[in-house]
Amino acid sequence: MDGSCEIDISPSVVNFYAQFNNIMTVLGKYNNEMAAVHLTNSYCVPSLLYACEIWSLSNSSAHSVRVALNNLFRRIFNCCWRENPQSLLFYCETLPALYTVDQRRILFYKKLKQHSSILIRTIAKLCQHDILSVAPKYGINRLDNSVSSIKKSMWQTFAASVV
Repeated sequence: MDGSCEIDISPSVVNFYAQFNNIMTVLGKYNNEMAAVHLTNSYCVPSLLYACEIWSLSNSSAHSVRVALNNLFRRIFNCCWRENPQSLLFYCETLPALYTVDQRRILFYKKLKQHSSILIRTIAKLCQHDILSVAPKYGINRLDNSVSSIKKSMWQTFAASVV
C-alpha cells in the first residue's frame, strides 16, 4: 500500500466492456444505434462510474475511463478508432465520461452540504476545496445553484467545446 487515495478502476473497466459486449451481441449486427446508446448508458456506464463521487483518479485511470466511453461510441456507430467521438456524444446528448464524473461529484457534494447531520456537513467542508476547484471550469461559481442549473452549465461547457 502506497498511502495514496487513488483507486484501481481496472475491474470496473473490464466489467464495463463485458456488459457492453453482451448488449452488442444481443442487439446483433443490424442494431439500432440509439437503442444501443440508451442501453449502454443505462447498464454499462453506471457500473463503470460506480462510486465515482469519491474517486481520486490517477491520470492513467482517468484515461481508462475516457477511453472506455469513447470506444463504446466508436463501436456503436462503427467509427474509426482514431476519430474523436465528441460529436457523437453531443448528438446522443451524452456528456463525456470525465464531465459525468465531475457532475456526479459536484452534485454529491451539494447533497452532503445540505444534509441534516452536522457530522456529514462537517465532512463536506473537508471536501470543499476539491469540489470548488472543479466547478469553475464548467462556469459554476456557486454550489447553491439548482441541480438543473448545474447540469445545464456542464452541458453548455461541453457543447461549446464541440462546436
